[in-house]
Amino acid sequence: MGSDTGNVLSTRTQYQTEWSKRALIIGIALAVLECLIAPYNDFVIRNTFLAGGHFPLAPFFVLTILALVVNSILRSLHPKLALSAQELIVIWCIMIAVAGIPSSGMMRDALSAFVAYNYFATPENEWRSLFFQYIPEWRVVRDEVAITSFYEGVSAGERIPWGPWLKPLLMWALYVLTAYFVMICLAVVLRKQWVEYEKCTFPLVQLPVEVSVHRSGIVNSFFKSRKMWIGFAIPAFIHTLNGLHAYFPTVPDIPVRFWLDPFLVGRPLNALRPFQIVVLMSMVGFSYLLTLEVAFSLWFFFLFFKLQCLIGSMLGFLITKGPGVKWTAYSFSAAQEAGACLTLGVWALFKAKGHIKQLFLSGFGHSSSQSVAENEPMPAWLTVFGLIGGVSLLIYLSHLMGMSPGFAALFVIFSVGVFIALTWQIINGGIPFINPSFSPQSFFLTTLGTAHMTPSTTTWLFMQPTALTSHLREFMMPNVMNGLKAADAVRTNRRRLLTAMGVAMVLGLLVSYYAVLKVSYQHGALYVHTGGSGGVRWLGAILTSPPMGTDWTNTGFTLFGSAFTIGLMWMRKVFVWWPIHPIGYTMLSSWASFKLWFSILLGYLLKYGIMKYGGFRAYREARPLFLGLILGEMTCAGLWSIVGMITGVQTGYRILLD
Repeated sequence: MGSDTGNVLSTRTQYQTEWSKRALIIGIALAVLECLIAPYNDFVIRNTFLAGGHFPLAPFFVLTILALVVNSILRSLHPKLALSAQELIVIWCIMIAVAGIPSSGMMRDALSAFVAYNYFATPENEWRSLFFQYIPEWRVVRDEVAITSFYEGVSAGERIPWGPWLKPLLMWALYVLTAYFVMICLAVVLRKQWVEYEKCTFPLVQLPVEVSVHRSGIVNSFFKSRKMWIGFAIPAFIHTLNGLHAYFPTVPDIPVRFWLDPFLVGRPLNALRPFQIVVLMSMVGFSYLLTLEVAFSLWFFFLFFKLQCLIGSMLGFLITKGPGVKWTAYSFSAAQEAGACLTLGVWALFKAKGHIKQLFLSGFGHSSSQSVAENEPMPAWLTVFGLIGGVSLLIYLSHLMGMSPGFAALFVIFSVGVFIALTWQIINGGIPFINPSFSPQSFFLTTLGTAHMTPSTTTWLFMQPTALTSHLREFMMPNVMNGLKAADAVRTNRRRLLTAMGVAMVLGLLVSYYAVLKVSYQHGALYVHTGGSGGVRWLGAILTSPPMGTDWTNTGFTLFGSAFTIGLMWMRKVFVWWPIHPIGYTMLSSWASFKLWFSILLGYLLKYGIMKYGGFRAYREARPLFLGLILGEMTCAGLWSIVGMITGVQTGYRILLD
């Protein structure tokens, strides 16, 4: 977190303190409640997602209430009754550990993969003859009534058919929990490099630590800052007015989203569409916490992507979007992004090679390396054998589901590389809503083509639930890494915290299965956006098309993306003055860049002006105001979500991104 919060509490491991059992009980209870409520809030009421993104609303809103309201009351009764900074952070970490599971990070799309193959099959699309023979009996739901009622809802008085889901969900739970354990091991392996050696900024951790740390008095000193409340008032005013407008249209509103598409008419300007300006005060605040070069890179490369689209249109190139390319990207940009991210993942492992070597030696019992792992969040032997065993099990399970052994290995290795790269993006770029424009589907169709994949492999490439492959806006590794950093900031025991987060993940997955199945059967998955067709429509189209070989054009863009990323890293290493960070290029055309570029630009310009004319002292003095922007927007999002759940009004007022 840099110097801003580094002086709050020492992070030296010998000063780590224990936290009480009540923090564990409160954290687990709130995590379970979060998983029970989030599906109804997110998919039925369609409020701001309680568990969305890597700075999820529910955990931070709860943390704020505990620190500001509950602790103030407890301190007024007796100072020792109040929750300590360690306890508050433990509760927040346990809640973020499960944040993605009941929401779009897992359950939004995961369950449809078990039933879409059958529900959307018709005599016309011939899916039954195309790929049904490649689907293991235990991998999907087979009961016709259970499949139909999942999408269309159960009748009044009809019971939810839990039985047909038991076997496929247990197998998928094994896969998911193994993947989560691999992410935990990766976070432990890379923690020392990113936290202690590279000193990554961890923007998403800074505000929770500020809110949690108490210095004196009844109320936390953070909440006594006049500048913070000025920043808080800006989003509070905007979202109070806009929220009232959503429920009472006669109340005026202040627009915060603007589409530029009506002005981009005719060639070549229409190549810039879709183009949107979104003002998120929380993202303005987060971007203020970034280094100037990182903030500049994030918005600069999105405009660079749009410039590529414009030049391509002017030169008459056909800009296409192939299978697996997501959101507002195109095949050429998704390929560049994939090359950049995979290169970054390899580079991150290479830079940490010294520590990784010592950790592995310690894991295999070399006494000379035992001290390396003493202060790590997991024992060296568990980290090493857990990582090797977890990756091996994922490969085996992927093969068991239908992928060839070689492709299963490539698929898992690809996924691990993406996990590392995206985690690096989040802890350096402070991006609370991240999602790459490429996917395993787009990458392997580009580089291998269906001609080099068996029909069974192709089937499971597209029937793999997107939660761990292409829809990664809440995958677990960044939350684990943020939790470990927060533990250092408040001097709490990493190993106990990591164990608590792991327990929460297991319970959160089981509770989320129950909550999302209940919502889907009661309201009909077609109507609550938990029952899409997944990748089976693309699968049907691909299997009916002639076999495709390597797409050399977009493979070239992938190689270009890799080479360009290496060039950017080399320039930063050789020239101190080089102002462009590679992080923006790894997010070239991602959904996060599309939605957040303008807010990041605002934060960058404000910080640049403050630093230029006031120096570092002015930056520190203005920092509470920007933290107030984050706190104000997140508080408003939480309050309007409560209003939405109480009133039951669908699509009431959504502040953050969906």
